[in-house]
Formats: sequence, structure tokens, C-alpha cells
Amino acid sequence: MTVRLRLAAASLALMLAAVAQATGLAQDARVFLEQQSLPAGGDVEIVVGEPDPRLVLAPCARFEPFVPKGAKLWGRSSLGVRCVEGASWTVYVPVEVRVYAPVQVAARPIARGHLVTADDVRIDRVDLTRSTSPLIGADETLADMVAVRTIAPGEALRRDLVKPIPVIAAGDPVRIVYDGPGFAASIDGKALAAAGDGQPIKVATTTGRVLNGVARPGQLVVVK
Repeated sequence: MTVRLRLAAASLALMLAAVAQATGLAQDARVFLEQQSLPAGGDVEIVVGEPDPRLVLAPCARFEPFVPKGAKLWGRSSLGVRCVEGASWTVYVPVEVRVYAPVQVAARPIARGHLVTADDVRIDRVDLTRSTSPLIGADETLADMVAVRTIAPGEALRRDLVKPIPVIAAGDPVRIVYDGPGFAASIDGKALAAAGDGQPIKVATTTGRVLNGVARPGQLVVVK
């Protein structure tokens, strides 16, 4: 993983130069962010923004960065810095953590219901933090996946944009297989929804009891 630090034009380092602490604070912030649990396999860019320009801080012999409660080092966030020797102050600095990684994007328009093939996608590096849902990585397979809506060219493929081809349709008669420790049993039932191989599905038994299981080829539903 490559980690890069970038400071805004009127950066924290410049803002705190008057108290002769800027370089150390920026360095501490960079080291702290690099040590956090950031996703592996991508290039991370950390942008340190500008603190409140109205701040007037007393000289500090030693300070330390920290992640504010509830904050997450992903996308736009903030990093706290507190003086632990020589003064008593805490400031909050805006930061943006960007994570770039190769993912699959649409190489051409993909229609709703279309079976996605290798010809429909290309690999591109995108900022993962910009997506509202997990993206499909460059090494992941799209075999037997169909688009749930139209996907525009250049749009990164999110996991919620594709789904497996249904192996069971709503209303289909199914065989419900109970798979437990040391025993197995099966009964007839009916699917209450469509599902692809390995997807969760609700089924009803002949007595009307509703169960949650996993769809499998051959009209089978496995219930643990």
C-alpha cells in the first residue's frame, strides 16, 4: 500500500507555524493516520485540511493526534490534536482519506436484466470512499450475474447493481432440506420470492410455516 500525505494551501503546518510546532504536528498526524486500520490493496491519499483560522494556541512542548469519538478514517472526517505538555488545548483538523484501488466499471451501457460478461466491463482505479456501497474488485468474478438496473458507461460496478441469475422463482415448488449436526431431513414447500444460487430466500411449508433458507440449484432450499 502506498500512502501519500497532502496539505491544503493554507495548511495546518502553516497555520501553526507561529507557535513553532507546525512541522511536528503535520508529521505526527501523518504517522498516526498511516497506523490506523485502512483497507489493504489500495493507494491511500491523506489530505490534511485547514483548521479554524481564528484559533490562537498557546505554545505546546508535546502534542498527540487522536480520532474523535464516532469519527471514521474514511472519506471526509476530522482528526483531533491535543496538547499534552506545556498547555491545555484541543483542536480538530479536517482530513480526507481517499483509497484508490482497481475495480470493475462498465465499458458500455449495460441494460437492466442483461447477463454481464467480461466484454461489458473494464478495470479502472477509483476512489473507494466515494461509493455508497462496496464495489466489485478487479479479481472478482461476475459469472451468472445480471444487472438490476441500467448501468452507465464508466460507472463503477457496486455489489447492489448486480445479482445472481435466479435458480428459484417466486411461487416455485421447492424441496426444503434441513441440514443440522448429525441429521438431515426434507419436506416440500413453496418459494415466496426469487433467489440466485447461494442467496437467502423465504419459503413456506405445506402447513404454512415460513422459513428462511439458502437457494440452491435443483429447486432446493437449505435450512440450517
